[in-house]
Amino acid sequence: MTNHICKIYCWLLLRQKRTISVINLSHHWLMIYAASWKCTLKLFMTNQAMHPAVKDIYSLFFERGMLAYGEAVTQTAHALQCGTLAVQDDASTGLVIAAFLHDIGHMLHQDAASAVEQAQDDTHQILGAKWLARWFGPEVHEPVRLHVQAKRYLCHVQPDYLPKLSSLSKFTLQIQGGPMTNDEAKVFEKVPFFEESIRLRRWDDAGKLTAMNTLSIEHFMNLVETYLRTHNWVLR
Repeated sequence: MTNHICKIYCWLLLRQKRTISVINLSHHWLMIYAASWKCTLKLFMTNQAMHPAVKDIYSLFFERGMLAYGEAVTQTAHALQCGTLAVQDDASTGLVIAAFLHDIGHMLHQDAASAVEQAQDDTHQILGAKWLARWFGPEVHEPVRLHVQAKRYLCHVQPDYLPKLSSLSKFTLQIQGGPMTNDEAKVFEKVPFFEESIRLRRWDDAGKLTAMNTLSIEHFMNLVETYLRTHNWVLR
């Protein structure tokens, strides 16, 4: 079943003339996309209604999940790694979803890669949080909104933090405001979801490995679907 779905997805990519080279996609990441297609087809075959937010998230990963903005991993790989690290750290469901979707703003941005190349802040944390707030509660969208500020905070309070950042994170730090000042740090510590944003930031920094065993995209999308159904969130 998975192999057939994989072929269907490759055919759709070619038919829609995507810029991604299917031939160059690794077998591992094709399986990730195949799994998401399998989940989607299952919903259609059982006549279950797919939540619009779930459909939109799948679409973003389909269209832009294989992009990498200066890091060693794709958007999909980074999302799965961060989500898996959150699960391993016994995070709440909301925070796991936040970890999985914290960089969704990069995929929502029209051209995040060009913004970075031109030393412009794509404000992906704001774009992502605003989009997530349409469907999710603050336990999801607020850590996402704050995860860039968390990097600035950690650069101020933890001397050995900045040298360990990836080259891209060091570069974007400068266009995101640089390390916080003492006053900024004190204010930030009192912001709701401060602690959650720090945890998310640490998973963000750690989730950039070229190879890592992760939970499947189906696992996280099932969490998203269950969360939305349980909380009965509607478009705002």
